[in-house]
Amino acid sequence: MAMNKYMHPRNIYKSPPNFKQLALDYPEFREFLKQDITGKVNIDFQNVKSLRALSCTLLKNDFGLEVEMPLNKLIPTIPLRLNYILWLEDLMSLTGKKEGVKGIDIGTGASCVYPLLAAKKNKWSMVATEVDKESISYARKNIERNNMQDLIEVTEVDKNTFLKIIAENGDYDFCMCNPPFFASTQELGSGMNTRNLSRPRPKNSFCASVNEVVVKGGEVDFISCLINESKEVGEAVKIYSTMVGHKKYLPQLKKLLREVQVTSFKETEFCQGNTTRWGLAWTFCQSLDLKKCPDPMKLVERKLKSKDPLCFKLPVVEINDLHFCSATDRLLDIFSSLQMSVEEVTRKNNIRRFFVSAFSNNWSNQRKKRREKNRKMNDSLDSVGEYSGSPSSEEHKLQSPRREDDNNSIDYDAKSPGKRTNHDHFEGAFIKKLKIIDNEPTIFFKFVATIKYDDYITLELDSFDNTYNRDYLHQILQYIKNNFQSSD
Repeated sequence: MAMNKYMHPRNIYKSPPNFKQLALDYPEFREFLKQDITGKVNIDFQNVKSLRALSCTLLKNDFGLEVEMPLNKLIPTIPLRLNYILWLEDLMSLTGKKEGVKGIDIGTGASCVYPLLAAKKNKWSMVATEVDKESISYARKNIERNNMQDLIEVTEVDKNTFLKIIAENGDYDFCMCNPPFFASTQELGSGMNTRNLSRPRPKNSFCASVNEVVVKGGEVDFISCLINESKEVGEAVKIYSTMVGHKKYLPQLKKLLREVQVTSFKETEFCQGNTTRWGLAWTFCQSLDLKKCPDPMKLVERKLKSKDPLCFKLPVVEINDLHFCSATDRLLDIFSSLQMSVEEVTRKNNIRRFFVSAFSNNWSNQRKKRREKNRKMNDSLDSVGEYSGSPSSEEHKLQSPRREDDNNSIDYDAKSPGKRTNHDHFEGAFIKKLKIIDNEPTIFFKFVATIKYDDYITLELDSFDNTYNRDYLHQILQYIKNNFQSSD
């Protein structure tokens, strides 16, 4: 799940669900899983029944909720719904109210998933509105199935009304809405045509009725009507909120919020899998400043912020161009001995930078490996029965660098870095994918190595990105320290 690291920090789905364990715990879910030859268990995200089984199983396993979802209605993805609920928790923290929270879900759908999650997780009282009679019937059954009648009420409303009828019956702490995102079936059929082509397509199959995802004027008109109606309702609802499906509409919607003179508003991102949605909240309460709400995205980015590189002052006799080149060659020899692939990305007078890819851990437990090598060598010599001045054929095999048979594996010897043009420097450069002979093996660990000199000749090692284990970086640096000999 490409975007999971940017999920809300409290979202339990930052780590993908264990499908194998879910299959063992819920036999009804097992039939929708497939196991490949490596033993990995997968689910077909293009199958609507599989998606329904997954959502129902997650609700049951993680929240103790039994939910029926008809295949002709919207199948909710639980990580996204939980992201929205968690953001509402952050917004509600600004009010200081912890008990007796009352909310409205506009267009709850057949699953009634938002009110069920809010009531189960936080004991919030919810009013769920809906215009579709079939969805209302399913929603009420789901509420009864989970004994939530005391906390959740489903109300049928007119399609042209959002809040006024509900707000007449008392004050509410918040409202939430998952609006239809498209203006026509043609727009729906084109697939989200505003999506950046470089981003992966969503994995999930389309699973919703047309009325749930298509509305006249699209989401802009729908949310604009909600904003205008919120102006009439005023402080009867403390915090208004909605999901937004297309980022390009946010400036237009925020402009409207300023025109209706809201006290403050706040936007956020909901990231999950290969899909991003946006949240928009506003208030007319003078006592609330929604801009003070913590931003989950910034919290995650701060946590993911790169650490300082590891530094090592290289033991060279003199600091000059000749020794700088010699030290660089020595470093490349070490990478080559570890069967790493190297790509040069910066070459200047006083700096060289490389992307380095390792395909296995060849740098750990070197003493143990040497002892094992010596033991095998001694065993081999004992079997011969005598030792000659020149190495035996068996000893020669043990002492010479290991080369795999061409028919069985790939030679991972490092590439010789070639000179690059100035515009290919590390800063802002397009990272070219390394090409290995025949097939491309899986990269075990990737890092950036920089060697530069001013007062000293210094080596810096840094993680390529935050998905890699930084412990390997420390191990590689220690290996270099142990094997990098001083210049003469």
